[in-house]
Amino acid sequence: MSDHVNPGGIVNGRAAVVTLTFLGFTLQLLQVGIVPLLPTIGRELHVTPGATSWLVTAGLLSGAIALAVLTKLADLYGKRPMILVSLVLVLAGCVLGSLTSSFPLLIVSRVLMGALLPMLALPEAVANDTMPPRRAHLTIGAIHAGNGAGVGGGLLLGALVGVHPGAWHVFFYTGTVMTIIGLAATLLFVRDSPFRAEGRLDVTGAVLLAAALSCVLLGLSEGPVWGWGSFAVVGLLAGGVVLFAGWLLHAGRARHPLIRLSAVIGPDVRVPYLVTFLIAFGIYGSLTAVTRYAQAVPHLTGYGYGYTALRTGWFALPQTLGGIAGAFLLQRMGRHRNTALAAGTGAALITLSFLGYLALHGVPVLMMTSLGLSSMGLALGLAATQLMVLRVVPSSESGIALGISVVMYAVGNSFGSDVVGMLFSGMRLPGGMPSRDAFLTSFWLCGGAALLAVLISLWHVRTRPATAGPLIAPTTKEPA
Repeated sequence: MSDHVNPGGIVNGRAAVVTLTFLGFTLQLLQVGIVPLLPTIGRELHVTPGATSWLVTAGLLSGAIALAVLTKLADLYGKRPMILVSLVLVLAGCVLGSLTSSFPLLIVSRVLMGALLPMLALPEAVANDTMPPRRAHLTIGAIHAGNGAGVGGGLLLGALVGVHPGAWHVFFYTGTVMTIIGLAATLLFVRDSPFRAEGRLDVTGAVLLAAALSCVLLGLSEGPVWGWGSFAVVGLLAGGVVLFAGWLLHAGRARHPLIRLSAVIGPDVRVPYLVTFLIAFGIYGSLTAVTRYAQAVPHLTGYGYGYTALRTGWFALPQTLGGIAGAFLLQRMGRHRNTALAAGTGAALITLSFLGYLALHGVPVLMMTSLGLSSMGLALGLAATQLMVLRVVPSSESGIALGISVVMYAVGNSFGSDVVGMLFSGMRLPGGMPSRDAFLTSFWLCGGAALLAVLISLWHVRTRPATAGPLIAPTTKEPA
């Protein structure tokens, strides 16, 4: 955590811890819960699978823009106000989705709900800026436990709603209620960070970064559909690289850049960003591939359990319990280990989970156990990498610094998604289903990415002894 003196004596208490954790849970539930519903929505609205995928892509693209803008505005004008802005936009999207059966309006709904993406950074930044070290670390761990529970909750919600054709509006009703609760709790219990960055919003930098992210994420999302060699995909990816280079040049000359390049190129920040990318790349092969494997019919494919979509909802349980266990482990490690080692431990748990998938995929209970390990490692690893960033970045820049971390997670997840998707498309059975080897190869690759994250984290521990202080500094008194 960055060293600072709270100039206003602003301290968030236990109610804020619960609120920020709830926001983390809500974020992932609304991000993940739509995915199991895509086939149902497509059938009900007579839309092709390729078109329904835009309900995910649209939110991802708008989320990239929200990340570039809202996290910087949070540093300039306050993190709590930007959390409220994000929640208001999400609420508008949920209400629109609840009221419409028009597919174009559903796309607009998901665009508005993309404002959730900065919520992967802002609650943690508020905790960092407004709490004693011990409570701040506990809260950041709890937020990531809430993220894991939200993934499980989204999977379960989507499975339950998807059983009843025409009931997909329930997803948006649920989102409306949860967002209203989050808004009210934030207004009542969360106090704002007292730290402010100097200057103003770098509009040119924000536009360049948002455009670069949009091009890369759109190219990665649509590559399997449009074809990786298509002019559109190649143009988007190349354009993203050019725009990103333009952003770097602009940031080097701007008086008040969107983010100082010195804040992202030093090893103390570069390493957690890289570890975040690798963890995100690897984790895709976990929940999505495992649940798809579980639904495969053995007598048709030679593998799988033949689970229905509803029965697959049981995978929400290890996902939730694993996230809670990861937060607990973060606290247990806090007084004795450094953040880089905690990040490496999280990546090691993910690596073990993939070894479990490879060796134990024939037994459903053991696969679910491996999924729990994966969720545990994700919660621990991502919380630790964010703590690594917060330790070296000024509190006045914690919002945008964590926003870049979220960018690395989103891009890593998209890369992982595409690699696994290509394996599933290229290694097929005569009936069109992915072969068993496609799953096993994806587990090897994703596990390899997690193992690389372990090695980088351990290298960082050995070469940067100055970062080897305790995760949680002792404190004598914590306000209620």
